[in-house]
Amino acid sequence: MAAPRKSAQQLAAREKARAKAQELTERHEKLIDLAAEFFEQQEQAEFIRADAKQKADALLAKAEADAESAVRGAAAKVQAMIDSGEGKASIAARLGLSGAEVKRMLDLVSRKDAGATEAVVEQAA
Repeated sequence: MAAPRKSAQQLAAREKARAKAQELTERHEKLIDLAAEFFEQQEQAEFIRADAKQKADALLAKAEADAESAVRGAAAKVQAMIDSGEGKASIAARLGLSGAEVKRMLDLVSRKDAGATEAVVEQAA
């Protein structure tokens, strides 16, 4: 049998090289697509976290405002006990508070009343 010609061998080698290059190109394109999807997922995760943080901050701010309102309500009850003639020591014992805590509650009510008085004065002006 005759040996293949040199030009036929070169042609076969070029075809083999082109096929290998095509495989590498296809693999490279697939890796680029996967990398792009990776970055999209990373951005989505960051967006989800930022959105959740914003919602959590809003929820915590509302909870803090509601808790402050409840504390002011409790302080108003302490003031009502004082207004009924009960002594601070007796109120403290009844509520399980220290004398300082009763005073802080009463200060809260007086600050609220002072703020309400200022608001009425400002509206009248």
